[in-house]
This record gives sequence, structure tokens and C-alpha cells, in this order.
Amino acid sequence: ATHYYMNYLVMQWTTQALVLTRYIPLSKFKLFSQIFSEEEAKELAEPEDQDYYGLGSRSAQFVTFALIGIIYGTMSPPVSVISCITFAIMRLFYGYLVVFAETKKPDLGGVFWVTMLHQTFIGLLLYTVVMTGIYYRRGSNYGPMIISLPSIFYVLWSMRRFESLFAWETLPFQELTDEATLKAAKREIKGEYMQPEMIKG
Repeated sequence: ATHYYMNYLVMQWTTQALVLTRYIPLSKFKLFSQIFSEEEAKELAEPEDQDYYGLGSRSAQFVTFALIGIIYGTMSPPVSVISCITFAIMRLFYGYLVVFAETKKPDLGGVFWVTMLHQTFIGLLLYTVVMTGIYYRRGSNYGPMIISLPSIFYVLWSMRRFESLFAWETLPFQELTDEATLKAAKREIKGEYMQPEMIKG
């Protein structure tokens, strides 16, 4: 299984390089520019297909790549090295794409980040179960399995703690009313926004 995932991660180098070329928006732009003006063709070609190129989809892919490195890296250390190379390549590609090439996406306040962390916990749970099973099957005695078994319950406890203890969706009221917040310099907002459609003309 580890060889399959090593090949899978190496194939991602090519796949991510194709994403860098933005061949889908380019193809759409070329097609629409035959029918519409260049400006309209650009608007129709953007944004990218969110089912594959969106933040949510990419987040799920990145967690999968990371968990492959974590879960299979212990069984076959080259998987960890290839996983690190994969993330280095992706950092290079997406560092350019997100900043300079793609349309700006809305900030959802960390929903995808927290979801990625939750999925990582599930992957860590799978990792502890797999490693405990390997120690059970391949160990010369039950000692290694007994040592690794509590890690399953620790990951479960950590996951429950993460889900219940951290308030990331709402700001605690105490932080809004403490002295440091009330005395902090407030940003002055100049001008006012008027929606163009509401202006009589």
C-alpha cells in the first residue's frame, strides 16, 4: 500500500503543475472570446470550478496529502520525504496562483481551516488504530501494542476537547468588554458607502 501512495503523491506534482497552467479557465476564455467581447469572455471564464478548484475542495485534498504522509510515513519513511516535497511544490504553485492569478475568494472566517483540523484529528485516530494493529500483528509480544493502545483514547479526548473548548465562531463577550479592548484605539472609517442602485438619477 505504501508504494501506491508514494506513486500517488509523485503524480500530484504533475496534477498541481496542470493547475498552475489554469488550462480550464484559459480554454473557457478562448471559447467564449469567439462569441463575446474579451471583457465578457473573461467574466464568463472566471471563477474556477469551485467543486475542484475551490477552497473547500483544495482543503480536503491538502489534508488527504498530509495524512498520507503521517499514516504511511511510519511504515515507509520515503513517504514522508515525498509528502514534504509535494507540499513544497504546492506552496510554490499556490503561492503564485492565489495571490496573482486567481480571482479573490471570500473569507469565511476560518471554516475550512477548522474543518481541516477536524479531519486531521480523524486521520490521527485512524493512524493510532492502524499502528496499534500493526504492533499487534507484527510485534514479538503484546508490549508495543499495550503501549500504543492509550494513544487512541488520547486522540479521541483531544478531538472532543478541540470541538467543545475552543470558541472560534463567536467572540467571547468578556473579551469585548475588558479594559484593554475598550481603551484600544479605534479605526476611523472615513466616508460612507452608498449602493449605486439606490441612488436616484
